[in-house]
Amino acid sequence: MALQDLTSRDAVLAAIAEFREIGREAFLQKYGYGEARSYFLSFEGELFDSKAIVGAAYGFQHGKPLANTAFSGGDATVRAKLRSLAFNVVSLKDASAPAKRPLPSLEPGRIYSWDELGKLFACEPNYFSSVGGMASRPEMQALLLITHIGGAKSFDYEDYREGNELIYTGRGKTGDQRMDGQNKLLATNRYTNFVFEGAATRLLRFLGIARSTQHWWSTGTDSNGTQRRIIRFRLTFSERAGVGATTAAPTAASRRARMAPTLMERPFDETRLPAAPVLGGERRSPEETLALQEKAVQGHFDLVAALNRALLSRGWRDVREIPKSVDLWGRRPGDGRRVIFEVKTLGQGSEVDLTRAALSQLLEYRHFRGKPDDLLCLVMNAPVSDARERFLRAQGVAVLTYDGTSFEPAGPLALEMVGTLVE
Repeated sequence: MALQDLTSRDAVLAAIAEFREIGREAFLQKYGYGEARSYFLSFEGELFDSKAIVGAAYGFQHGKPLANTAFSGGDATVRAKLRSLAFNVVSLKDASAPAKRPLPSLEPGRIYSWDELGKLFACEPNYFSSVGGMASRPEMQALLLITHIGGAKSFDYEDYREGNELIYTGRGKTGDQRMDGQNKLLATNRYTNFVFEGAATRLLRFLGIARSTQHWWSTGTDSNGTQRRIIRFRLTFSERAGVGATTAAPTAASRRARMAPTLMERPFDETRLPAAPVLGGERRSPEETLALQEKAVQGHFDLVAALNRALLSRGWRDVREIPKSVDLWGRRPGDGRRVIFEVKTLGQGSEVDLTRAALSQLLEYRHFRGKPDDLLCLVMNAPVSDARERFLRAQGVAVLTYDGTSFEPAGPLALEMVGTLVE
C-alpha cells in the first residue's frame, strides 16, 4: 500500500465530490487529516487539502484509504502525484498561488445564466447542477445559496419567506443534516452570502447579499421521505437588496399547495353519501359504538348540507368544501371576505373537547389553506356555554347555532361576521 499505487483520476474526482458533499471539517475528521498549510489542489476554482484528497482517493481506488502517517506531503510526493493525474496543485507560499479574487458586483432582481455566473465566480457552468443548494468559493470567500421556493424538480427543501427575510434550509438531502461544511460557513457568516432563486432551466435570479441572523434545528423529510433533523437559517438581506423587493412572492400559496396537493376544493354535493364512520375506543359494545358513530357522521353531514343551502340562499359566493379538511368556506355578500366554517355536532359532555378541536382546526386551515385575513366561524347543532363562546370570541372565532331552520349568531362577533342565516 503505497502512494505510487494511486493511478486513477476518477478516484481523485470522487474524493473531491465527497469533500464538497460533507464539507472540509467533516472530510478531514473522517480520514484523520489536519488542515493543509501550504499545498492545495485547485479544481474548478476551489481549493482542497491536497494530502487529505490523495489519502481518500486511494481508498476510492483500492478500497482502503491511506492513513495520514502512511506518506508525507509536499512538492515531491503529493504535488507530483496529483500533477501526474492532470490536477493543478498550488502552494500558498508560491507566487503561483491564487490571490483572493475580488467579489463580483451583481444586480438584485436580475436573472443570470449559469454561464455568466461561471465566469463571475470562476467555475464551470455545470458546477451549479452538482452542488445542490450551497456552493462555496474559498478563493473569493463567497458562499452561493440557491433556493427554490415552491419546490425544485428533484427535491423540495421547503424554504419560505417571512416578510423580507428568507427561511432557508441547510445542506443535505438524506439523513440528518450536520452543522459542518457549508452549513457551518453560513451559520457563522464566515463568507459573503450570495442568495439566488431558481428562475428557469440554467437560470438563477439574484436575490441579494444576506447574513444568517438566526439558525435552529427542526424536522423535515429527506429525499427518501424519511423524517430527519434539519437546520433552518433566517437570512436577512442588506437594505439595498431585500428578498421581498426583488422577486414575486408565491410563498403562502405554494406552501399550502405542497401541504395538500390532492385535497382540492369543490362545491358541496348533498347527494353523495357521508364518509364511513371510523371506529373508536369507547367503552361500549361494538354495536353501540358503531350506531353512535353512524349517527354522528350523518348528523355532521346534514348540518354541513343545511349550512351550504343557507349560505347559497343568502348570496354567498365561492361556497366550497375541501374533502378531508375544510367543511365549508365562502365569500360573504358585500365585501367578499372569506369565512372558514368548521361544523361540530355536540354530544353530552363533549363541548370542551369539540370546541378545542374546532379552534385548532380553524387556525390550521387558515394557516395552511387560507389567507391571513380569512375569518373563522364554528357552527354547532346546539348552543354552547357563554363562557365557551366568550373564549372562542377572544380567539377571533365566531359561533353559529343551528336550531333546525336557521343559523343564529351566538354572541356579537358572529352577529357582525355572519348574521342570521335561514335556509
